[in-house]
Amino acid sequence: MGKIAALLPAYNEEKHLGGILDELKKYISEIVVVDDGSKDRTKQIAEEKGVTVLSRGYNMGVGQTIKDGLAWAMEQGFDAVVMLDADGQHLPSEIDRLIQDYQTNHHHLVIGYRDYRRIPLRRRIPNIIGKFLLSWAVGTNLPDNQSGYRLVDKEFIPIILNSNEKGFNFMVEMITFCIAQGWKIGWVPISTIYSDEKSHQKAWYQITGFTRMCLQARNTIRRAKQKSR
Repeated sequence: MGKIAALLPAYNEEKHLGGILDELKKYISEIVVVDDGSKDRTKQIAEEKGVTVLSRGYNMGVGQTIKDGLAWAMEQGFDAVVMLDADGQHLPSEIDRLIQDYQTNHHHLVIGYRDYRRIPLRRRIPNIIGKFLLSWAVGTNLPDNQSGYRLVDKEFIPIILNSNEKGFNFMVEMITFCIAQGWKIGWVPISTIYSDEKSHQKAWYQITGFTRMCLQARNTIRRAKQKSR
């Protein structure tokens, strides 16, 4: 199986985190919660559950939070890291789906993709538009470009740590970097869950930031293809 850790970026997730960690412990022993400067009891709850907790004490965004966790995992010698959200959108029981794909197909990046028909309409439309735009930018069909349920191999970690993105667009750049390396992405189906969680993304940031990332992704892939010729 290799040495695999679960990484949960968390910002003000005291409502869901405890239950998620209790369930996750049934499937994986190494768990790290990276607190992104939460103002509630997120950090305390994670510490009470006996998992590894990283916290800088101030907010920098989900991208930087994940990078902090990945850097820690690389230093600790893990073979792979599975990322999942701390707000209840991802089922801990489905972590084996990503790990099994990794062990069978040896993908450097495995992403759990959702059924877009089950995403609430107000989120479905921008998700669908984003999926098609990024698919166009990188030149390949992407079933889900926003899902946070992902596994990354140790060989890929130092590459994505070079990203300058600190927010949600880090997830987009991760896909771009993987394709630019000439590596295939593993896709596994996961449950589509939406309840009372609130999106931390701002509308203007989504529009301008994602547009910029798509153009940047297209240029990155073009340069990678030219270099491989």
